[in-house]
Amino acid sequence: MAIGGIGSSFNNMYGISNSYNDYRLQTALAKHGLSGTNKTSSKSGTSQAVSNGSVDFLKQYNTAMSDLMSSANSLMAANSSGVMSDLTVSSSDTDIADASINYRPREAKDFTVDVKQLAQAQQNNSNEVKGGQAAAGDMDLKIQSAQGKVINVNVSATYDDGTAKTNRQMLKEAASQINSANGNVRAKVIEKDGNVSLQISGKETGRHNSFSVSGKFGAAEGLDQETTSAQNAEYTVTQNGRTTSHASDTNSIALDLGRIGVQLKDTGSVKISTAPDDKKIISAVEDLAKSYNSAIELLSANSGRGSGVERQLRNMLMGIAPERSLELIGITTNKDGTLKVNTETLAEQLKKDPTLTRDIISGANGMASRAYGKATGGLEANSVSLINNDLKAAEVDNITSEYNFMNMFARSGAYNLNNYYALGLMVNYLA
Repeated sequence: MAIGGIGSSFNNMYGISNSYNDYRLQTALAKHGLSGTNKTSSKSGTSQAVSNGSVDFLKQYNTAMSDLMSSANSLMAANSSGVMSDLTVSSSDTDIADASINYRPREAKDFTVDVKQLAQAQQNNSNEVKGGQAAAGDMDLKIQSAQGKVINVNVSATYDDGTAKTNRQMLKEAASQINSANGNVRAKVIEKDGNVSLQISGKETGRHNSFSVSGKFGAAEGLDQETTSAQNAEYTVTQNGRTTSHASDTNSIALDLGRIGVQLKDTGSVKISTAPDDKKIISAVEDLAKSYNSAIELLSANSGRGSGVERQLRNMLMGIAPERSLELIGITTNKDGTLKVNTETLAEQLKKDPTLTRDIISGANGMASRAYGKATGGLEANSVSLINNDLKAAEVDNITSEYNFMNMFARSGAYNLNNYYALGLMVNYLA
């Protein structure tokens, strides 16, 4: 029992001494703003700075790789919403035909349209008569459309009081009756040098919208004769070496299963093309170069943080396409691996050889695809590998820091150290 009692008292003595020394150490640490409890370890200023810098870098790294992936993806041919799939339509000669997109074309195509004749509306003109001369007789006309619809025109040569109407008055009344009927024709009185005539024109082009005039003409003698006959547009379309002939009631035609609208304006040959917008391509290439350069600059400035950064930097510096291919389309590689885009050369090559230029940019092994691969590879990198040198530095700093070193002793306790003199020196140093 005595032995047990002595042992118990001995342990209590060391426990009290340990608590006292621990209290002194924590008080001194708190005085220096380092720690208020022995339950948590205190980081040194250097270690904390390393930690904050590492987190900030990982955020910047993720943003840089994500931006690069996004800008590369916008140029990839496989991306249905990218600039290479955002097609525009153009006409080689707008005097012959204008072109527009009715709904989005699926792929780039070329069409050659040879316009043989334009669609036109029928027009009939009466003979000229003296406008102020008294009308010779009544007008009783029938205008019948190709679909069988009839407009009847009845104009008396005299007023109710028996006063004679002039030719001008007769024709104006006839035109008013025709237009108020809302048929497939319109009428107007043409006056020149005191002479007048009645003109009737089809509202729509094409043979389907022709009409005939018959009856008693009065002041509109000769109105049954066609000045211009109704006709359909006739044209051919050549695509991939195959030519087909077409006719249309109107001069508004469609190509590529209705995706492209074409307005015929004159006879002749014109090339209608759907292709990516060169301006959008150039802008997207500039964005890709900017993202690529930003990524290289970030990696170069932080290459010492970890082995993963060094590997990604080496991968980026290998380039995104053979230098000769890039130079052909106006892109040069600087000594530090960054890219420079000559927009004038790029625009010229897109006009001169669009197929080759787009293939270098967006082909299966083009610069966009390679840049995308580098970006996705960078995002898949192990985060620890990106900052493993930072982590090692922080670990060494934690071990060698005088405050952390003393805090370690406080956690272990003076009883375990068996060196109260050393602990006293530490406390005195801090106090």
